[in-house]
Amino acid sequence: MKTKSIFKRKVNLSLLFSAVILTSIVGCKKGTFDINDVNPNSPTSAPAQYSLSSSLAATATLVQGGNADVLNNWMGYWTQSGGFTASTTYVLYQLTSSNYVGNFDNAYLNLSNYNLLLKTVGSSSVQANYKAIATIMEVFVYQRLVDLYNSVPYSQALIVNPTFSYKYDDPKTIYTSLVAKCDSVVNLIAANPNAVSPGSYDVMFGGDMTKWTAFAKTLKLKLLMRQTQGGLGSAGVKAALSTATAADYLTVDALINPGYSNAADNQVNPFYLDVIANSQGKNGTNTTYWRANTYAIKFLQDNNDPRLFAVYAPIGTEAVAYTAQGSDKTKYAGRVYGSTSGTETNTVISAVVGTGFDYSTGKQKGPSQGAAIISLSETLFLVAEAQQRGYIAGDAGTTYAAAVAASFKFVGVPNYAAAATTYIGQGDNLTNYATSTDKLTTLITQKWAAMNSVDPLESYSDWRRLGIPRDLPVSIFPGNTATHIPYRLPYTINETSLNSANVPAGGTGNDVQTSKIFWMP
Repeated sequence: MKTKSIFKRKVNLSLLFSAVILTSIVGCKKGTFDINDVNPNSPTSAPAQYSLSSSLAATATLVQGGNADVLNNWMGYWTQSGGFTASTTYVLYQLTSSNYVGNFDNAYLNLSNYNLLLKTVGSSSVQANYKAIATIMEVFVYQRLVDLYNSVPYSQALIVNPTFSYKYDDPKTIYTSLVAKCDSVVNLIAANPNAVSPGSYDVMFGGDMTKWTAFAKTLKLKLLMRQTQGGLGSAGVKAALSTATAADYLTVDALINPGYSNAADNQVNPFYLDVIANSQGKNGTNTTYWRANTYAIKFLQDNNDPRLFAVYAPIGTEAVAYTAQGSDKTKYAGRVYGSTSGTETNTVISAVVGTGFDYSTGKQKGPSQGAAIISLSETLFLVAEAQQRGYIAGDAGTTYAAAVAASFKFVGVPNYAAAATTYIGQGDNLTNYATSTDKLTTLITQKWAAMNSVDPLESYSDWRRLGIPRDLPVSIFPGNTATHIPYRLPYTINETSLNSANVPAGGTGNDVQTSKIFWMP
């Protein structure tokens, strides 16, 4: 059988907006980052608009470029192909400081770029919108770091020092600061209505600061809802949302798109390049490596879920060649996580299509698709849970229905509104919120379904917070003794070797099954 390295190349994205390419901003390979290589004082002449575009593009690659592949595995969406020798890192959860380092190292590179942008614009009221965007995107990246690692460098993280000694901050304290920054961004935007618009250099919202205000409020909601079981606790979250309304949050998908195309591999949407195809229309980096997980396939089949035909390809069809959605659910098959069967080749296990089809055209989303940062479906599920818990006024059932419909639309289900109405009208607890006897489980299970290949960190966080899905599988690989998937990622080799005096206990690799994120119960 073939072998597959678990260390995948990261993609540098060439921006089309300017002749100025900030190579230190765009990206790096996994495991090569050293914060001392990035001097936030150089280049001081980088125009804010170019720095903004490059930084946002790098965030898209951080989120959608392969770093989260392991989470798609753990959450029951994907598994390794039977055509490759199993990686014990995945199937035995034998994590080390050399695994998945892009989630940490590339995140700090991205943060240093936003920090450079903040230094460039300073306190200028004219450029207040650039400051607001850079600040809220720092919040976005820092939340991901805490959610994956718990304690991380924060207060001193972006201050370069010659000894590579960076303090790790208390994660709850970091979260408190991030929530405050969300509020500060909303106030900053409101106080500077005449600030210059970033326009097309804002490759997420095109300079629409009303949407950035909603993004900041949505991110605050994410930070707070993480803490329902630990951290602030339910009463604290409710108090923090006392003035919130359902109208505060995003009403669109938050997608980054700096001009993705098939002109070259480094200009292809990072998720598409990872899972579907390269710029020549050939298999992408991991097209033949990732396959459908039996757990997700069975859920979609058992619940008559039309997302089955958008997220996966029929057996015998590679994702790159999947151009028309299927309709026969018996033609889709998964592989049990950790299976050692030698018969489960790619010809009998469904390929991963991921974000599916463009509803307006009925064709598979191509290399120019936007990279999902916060989908509308995710936003609506957050609001629905807050309503179900009594934190925000409104009918959770109505918001739940809208969340499912938004998920169907995002992956390209034909006639998505009618299809969603039929789907949630089925007579079972996992689809029908109105008749469900466990409404929280219904909400979070359907959120799990919606996050398939979109943002598995969100469903991974829900599982760690609430234990939903309640029957999430563990690897059946011989010798596995774990009773659940890991709770966190280990700190990276750069940290354990260069910053070891500051690295806290609870993240060296051998305790990922027991060391918890602060907001976990």
